[in-house]
Amino acid sequence: MEKEIRQLNVDELRVKQEDDKPTIFEGYVSKFNERSQFMGFYETVHRDAFNSSLESGNNIFALYNHDADKILGSTRNESLKLSTDETGLRFQLQPNLNISYAKDVAELIRSGEIRGCSFGFRVNKDEWTTKDGHDYRTLLDVDLMEITVTPMPAYESSEVSCRSYEQFKEKQKQQEQRNKDLELLKLQMDLLKSTYDK
Repeated sequence: MEKEIRQLNVDELRVKQEDDKPTIFEGYVSKFNERSQFMGFYETVHRDAFNSSLESGNNIFALYNHDADKILGSTRNESLKLSTDETGLRFQLQPNLNISYAKDVAELIRSGEIRGCSFGFRVNKDEWTTKDGHDYRTLLDVDLMEITVTPMPAYESSEVSCRSYEQFKEKQKQQEQRNKDLELLKLQMDLLKSTYDK
């Protein structure tokens, strides 16, 4: 299973600062049941997609722009807290502002230069459907590996999701061929039966 990345423009990303209290980044990493931009197909995230990740206790990192060298926090040390509500997957992150890049990220969020979130994941279970001439993928269960704050929020496909899409289309094509073969066989059987009945 290869890692996929999704980036989403979420206006809720903000820095919360109160007197004598730690700086907190908060917002939505992903919103449930919202259709992605067109990636050759459309994609949505089911509201239960992150449940197994949140229940597993596995460490999930918070990064800046998917850079593993720029860690902002993690669930292991509880600087990153993740939860779901009716809207989506929420996060609260308390970065260590003694780290220079974390301080820079805080200022960029405050100024509005960074306004997006993203997440890296592996798919455990998904579902493909076709409706009105378009293909739709629903992420049903994923292993959440990391969340990211990013200056370039655009919901986009990764190579691995394109491969998954190609596999879906190939299966769809094979099913169509099987249906055609069955129809042809049925016609041949009907022809033989009518010849025999004579």
